[in-house]
Amino acid sequence: MYLYYYSIMKTNIFFYNTASGYYDKMIDFESALNKRKNLLSDFVKSGISSVADIGCGTGVDSISLAQTGLCVTAFDPSIEMINSAKENCKKTNAQIQFFNYSAANIPKSFFNKFDLIVSLGNTIANINPDQLEKSFDRIFRMLKTDGRILIQVLNYEKILKEKERIVNITQKDNEYFIRFYDYGNNDLTFNILKFNADKTFDKELISTKIFPYKSKELKQLLKKTGFNKTQLFGGLDKSLFNPKVSNDLVIYAEK
Repeated sequence: MYLYYYSIMKTNIFFYNTASGYYDKMIDFESALNKRKNLLSDFVKSGISSVADIGCGTGVDSISLAQTGLCVTAFDPSIEMINSAKENCKKTNAQIQFFNYSAANIPKSFFNKFDLIVSLGNTIANINPDQLEKSFDRIFRMLKTDGRILIQVLNYEKILKEKERIVNITQKDNEYFIRFYDYGNNDLTFNILKFNADKTFDKELISTKIFPYKSKELKQLLKKTGFNKTQLFGGLDKSLFNPKVSNDLVIYAEK
């Protein structure tokens, strides 16, 4: 039997351009959208009207925020993710402006424009260390006086200790998606294996490097950038952050 096995290890942007074609199916977009609306509402304080979504992906967070009546501007380095997000906006009647920029390259014209900036879904872990400080500085400058930032990444203190390879296995419409890690010295390789149950010989594997930033270094970088009143949570439900057991690290800080 002819085995077709497609493996890609290129740039992070290439990874997400490729994944955009099935990303919504993999995460169950509709279910994720409903969950996000409820969770994010607790972080939207009075006086917040303008929001930027850094690393918007296919738009689940941007649309959730727009549906609460906020003015949302979304950024992502993957043009194909943005194209998928625009299609999701049409389906949900959400009005959002999209721009194809990574965090470090967002133009100065967006400085002092936003009451709140969100960067969820492990976006920060996809930023190379040599771009991280520049990215945080740019985010800080994009916020108005008394602006706030909300970050969600995976809890890499727990992940690096346990070294569990399988992240998630999901299935929809006879397609399977297996997300798993390969562990390096200072980084991780994040992989997605996709295949159809009726055509198991036809597989696609894509991979990208991610960077396991921990709570201490992110908190220190936020302080260095100029943020204060930093709070740590174990999830968007505002549960207590425990580096040994929490699956997520959520950081909420004020300018």
